[in-house]
Amino acid sequence: MNPTFELGYWRFGLRTASEWSKRLGKESKKPWTEVLNGLAPLPVRDGMYVLDEVVEDFWTKYNFEHPALIGTYGMLPGDGVDKETVRRTLHKIQQVWNFDRTWGWDFPMLAMCAARLGEPNRALDFLLHPSGGFQFDGRGLATGGPYPYFPSNGALLYAVAMMAAGWDGAPKTNAPGFPQDGSWTIRYEGLSPAP
Repeated sequence: MNPTFELGYWRFGLRTASEWSKRLGKESKKPWTEVLNGLAPLPVRDGMYVLDEVVEDFWTKYNFEHPALIGTYGMLPGDGVDKETVRRTLHKIQQVWNFDRTWGWDFPMLAMCAARLGEPNRALDFLLHPSGGFQFDGRGLATGGPYPYFPSNGALLYAVAMMAAGWDGAPKTNAPGFPQDGSWTIRYEGLSPAP
């Protein structure tokens, strides 16, 4: 009940729909506002976000599944998120998750969260993680199969683009998602900041 990622996505979607209505010169639809205002808060246990209000022991029992709860502040802009709670959650995921069994969008999603939190080295650690589920072959395939696996490929592209172009509220510096210590030289063109 009340999964963290889905609650964050609904908040973002309803807020965005309302903003777009206003940009079109229309009033936001009352049911959208009612649903948005009635959404449950993101579930927290022991000072960290959890998958949902019901699942117990996910830090040990389900720590190989997609860590989607972190997507609320990374892939999504963080509607309803407390930054320090998400920081503790990200650090806990990095400590206990079984990354040898993860795949797809997991590492880019974690990298985007770390970048938004101002932890670019951690973001790069996630993008460069040696997990077999996130290794790209010479053709750019991450799963070892004959076809692209778009969650891996698309998430990697989105994460790197976001780290380069920034996001709403990002530090006003070139490539704010990358280390600013001179160890990286980032050039890009035609990218818009993420929401």
